[in-house]
Amino acid sequence: MRLGYIIDPLSSEIADEVMTAFMPGSKSFTGEDMVEIFSHAGTYTLKNILDIVLKEYSRPAEAGEFSQRRFLNHNLDLTRLEGAAEVVAAKTDLAWRLSRDHLVGIYGEHISGIRQKIVQLLAEIEADIDFPDEDDLGSIGQKQLQNKIDSIISDLQQLSESYHTGKIIRDGLRVIIIGPPNAGKSSLFNRLVKGYRALVTPVPGTTRDYLSEWIDIDGLPVELYDTAGLRRGRGQIEKAGIEATRKLIGKADLVISVFDTNGRFYDLSPVKLKKYQKLIIALNKIDVSGNGQAKIKKWQDHLNQSENIIPLSAKTGRGIKKLLDTIKQMAGMEDLTESLVVTSLRHKNKIDNTLEHLNEVRKNLNLPPEIISFELRQAADQIGEITGHIYTEQILDEIFSSFCIGK
Repeated sequence: MRLGYIIDPLSSEIADEVMTAFMPGSKSFTGEDMVEIFSHAGTYTLKNILDIVLKEYSRPAEAGEFSQRRFLNHNLDLTRLEGAAEVVAAKTDLAWRLSRDHLVGIYGEHISGIRQKIVQLLAEIEADIDFPDEDDLGSIGQKQLQNKIDSIISDLQQLSESYHTGKIIRDGLRVIIIGPPNAGKSSLFNRLVKGYRALVTPVPGTTRDYLSEWIDIDGLPVELYDTAGLRRGRGQIEKAGIEATRKLIGKADLVISVFDTNGRFYDLSPVKLKKYQKLIIALNKIDVSGNGQAKIKKWQDHLNQSENIIPLSAKTGRGIKKLLDTIKQMAGMEDLTESLVVTSLRHKNKIDNTLEHLNEVRKNLNLPPEIISFELRQAADQIGEITGHIYTEQILDEIFSSFCIGK
């Protein structure tokens, strides 16, 4: 560390008193000589120093450029670098823990272990090609090959299936609250975000646009939306709000349709869900219901379903815990164990590609060993792209372009 001044070489004026640290290449983050400047805070001061530095034969870093240089110079596991970006973006404790497993290398070591098993099989098959035995598969034999392939396939399938939950934990679950006017949507939104974010009045059509907040449900990050009531809009602004609501429904992972238990019956016809979207029906205002159970039964009969119908009171909080538990369950959180979880679509695609090649081997054990060797080599290359055993410039550009500047 050194104390000194940043001086503008053109005007010879002092820009700031700073501390600087020089880091020799072999031990720096990137593996190259680096200098860090610690200046006083302030937008103008920082901009002025940066302008001076950029005058002297330098340029701003590209997105992810420091991490990319770290990978190339230190031969680091790609999953660890991706984990660093995920740690920064983590919205909940659970998302941070999954990202940490990637950052410290636990996930990468597991992937590398699977690749090593494939490579070992490939080596045995190719040895049999070079030194043929009477058996088509020489020393390893079909039964042993089948058992080893089955074990690898099982491990990869578990990883692939974990992506659904991993994506939700990383990116969050998008939950949209919809329903007719005055059903209590905004009250439920305020209850779930634990604050007075949405305006609540007895006047129908109060919510003209949507509101959104992030909430944490036991580690599950949820992006929650309060929307305009679905009805025939009575003005241009309300109609625009209703149209925005319909567009949001199409982007939802889960929809909570709120009805007033004491109000007139509505059906679910405005809710056109896609196959992957989930629906919860919240029967609100049970705190003011006379003969509440009978009314709930009538709503169940009217809607022609009994599953995922949750009676609640947004005003008193009754039924809210059950609603939160149901959201967690429908997000697949109950399937999350101590096993590793895939959070990257790139990784899932590579795992699925690896599975395709391994399944080809599994279905065609009678094929010549040269063809089996080819499929195993393709499988090893595909899974090797996850950790960086195999990489191209295009792969690196795809990964690091999503990083922020300076990482």
